[in-house]
Amino acid sequence: MNRTLPTLLAIAVILSACGKTENNNATPTVAAPATSVADMAAKAQVKAAAASLPQADAATPSASYVDITSGNQLMYSYIALSGVPPDYAAVAQRISREYAGSNDAFRKQEVLDALKPQIDAKVGEAKTKRYLRYQINGQGALSPYAMDKAAFPAKFAETGTYYYMYDNGDYKLAFSNGGAYSLLKVDQDAARKIEAARSGYKDFTIIVYAYAQEADMASNQVKAQIVKVAIKLNGEEIPVQQAL
Repeated sequence: MNRTLPTLLAIAVILSACGKTENNNATPTVAAPATSVADMAAKAQVKAAAASLPQADAATPSASYVDITSGNQLMYSYIALSGVPPDYAAVAQRISREYAGSNDAFRKQEVLDALKPQIDAKVGEAKTKRYLRYQINGQGALSPYAMDKAAFPAKFAETGTYYYMYDNGDYKLAFSNGGAYSLLKVDQDAARKIEAARSGYKDFTIIVYAYAQEADMASNQVKAQIVKVAIKLNGEEIPVQQAL
């Protein structure tokens, strides 16, 4: 089960300020330009960092993406991307009730020895399967349709947002290029249907197709590049375009 967006932790927020003169004789404040420059520099730094990571092949077919349904998948992906040998005992603690529940040192070692080849196989598989598909509850992830932009403002990939699964919450998924998906554009007919579902609190899903790029060792996160996004409504997957 994934954590819904309203309860996600945002660990970084970019502040902006707007200068305002109170009368014709007032000296215009320089706060707005300074903040604008700082904001642009921060965004440029994020883009440069994302561009330096391994990049996805946009032509990869949807069928090649692996659905993330367990935190253990993120764990194996994290280990594979980190390049560090697995901590077999820590992994066994997560995947084996027998190992986690036993107080017999000899039995624990026997279980661990039996699990090591399985763990190695899962890590090896994660190295070759880096295209991931992750589904997010749409309610709370989209703001009301912005008529002036002809797009939905989106929150699911904001800076500092990450996702985890309840079966193994130690490993998280975050997006390296989420800023490019802050406005989502669909055709007008689809927009009407999605807005009706959003405003009517009906179920719909944001499907993120992403490419695992690196392991963030400081936060136990798998950083992934968003390749494409779709919105699933009434069983139909509606392709989404970036409006930025």
